Amino acid sequence: MTNPIANADQFAAEAEVRAMWDDAATRAARDHCAQLWRVGHGSDVPPEVEPLFDAAMDAWMGNYLFKAAARDPIRPRFVRNFMPGHGWKGAVVPDARMGGDNPDNCYRLAGIAHGGRYRIAGRVIDACPAHVSFTLVENWGTSMTVQTVELPGIDVTQDGRFTITIDDQPANGRRNHMTTNPRVKFLFVRDSMMDWERETPLALEIERIDAAGAQHFSFERRLDEALRRAREEVPLYFWFFRLSAARRANSMPQPMRTASVGGLVTQASSIGRLRLEEDQAAIIRFDPAGAAYSSLQLAMWWYRSIDAHLLQSGLSAAQSARDADGLITAVVSARDPGVANWVQTDGLRDLLPMIRWQGLPETQQGAGPIHWLDILPFDRLDAHLPAGIVRTNRQQREDQLRARRAAWSRRISV
Repeated sequence: MTNPIANADQFAAEAEVRAMWDDAATRAARDHCAQLWRVGHGSDVPPEVEPLFDAAMDAWMGNYLFKAAARDPIRPRFVRNFMPGHGWKGAVVPDARMGGDNPDNCYRLAGIAHGGRYRIAGRVIDACPAHVSFTLVENWGTSMTVQTVELPGIDVTQDGRFTITIDDQPANGRRNHMTTNPRVKFLFVRDSMMDWERETPLALEIERIDAAGAQHFSFERRLDEALRRAREEVPLYFWFFRLSAARRANSMPQPMRTASVGGLVTQASSIGRLRLEEDQAAIIRFDPAGAAYSSLQLAMWWYRSIDAHLLQSGLSAAQSARDADGLITAVVSARDPGVANWVQTDGLRDLLPMIRWQGLPETQQGAGPIHWLDILPFDRLDAHLPAGIVRTNRQQREDQLRARRAAWSRRISV
């Protein structure tokens, strides 16, 4: 495998982020954001997550610093974001998880300006991700969509190459084209990978083809805007957090289209809240519904993923064993239930689960995007699991987790 993220633009962006963290203004902004989050949460924070607050606030700020590194629309580059902290190429990459991030995604951003003309060259490497979206967004929080194009759906040559153009004019018959508006800030790319062992993010390059001699956005300008946006968008993401946390404990409504609230406009999702005692488990069944991509993921109280690179804190449809009827049954619990589709809580009691469906077929398949949730004592699980559910012993579990970590390591190979 050749890792398309291991490129000079990404390494340069990560070096900028490390330099931004050394700026006193960054530390002050990080502390202010933490204060805002504290005020917003009030007194309902579960005691178990208090020790995790500072790391979550560092990741919140780190996310906006990576956006700063991607922000220049004059000399654009793709920058990966939303990753857990890791090391590669002899350097530490700061944590940047926030906003209910999906560990199945490779997230990238590039700065875009209205009036500019851009060309993206893409190429499929190894196995194509199950679903890829290219979205022009108006805000740093990436919740305000201008336009989205998706793969499948983009014209790709037989050798896996494609071109996307971006400017301020309508497509007028041009294929693979996107049109900006005066408020556009970024091109936001999500490579959604269901099979971590095979699927690889697309190789992407971006160039602006009309800005010869134009003044690029300086380091100082981009950092200053990032620190302002990180403060301003705490209310936005607190609102997204409340979509889960404000629900009745151990409830998970049926899916809604994400376009109605912000996020990927073609996605359907079920967003819920769990509060599991030590002797309880949740059984979650869902219909993949023929979607190009579907998954169940857990977020912790500070609205970030739960170390999915180390634990099985989520499962894509490709990582899951299917029931005889084609549905997926997962058990969410602190203890290993001995079934293949165990979703680990990492010992956390309060959890924010989310099921996603992307690239749904035009004609509904099966029951459509739908799920079922049951909360019950751990020792009564067997009586409620489907007949023939795939079981797992201790050695198989160790092998499963070892393979998961090895598959994740492909993302940070140089």
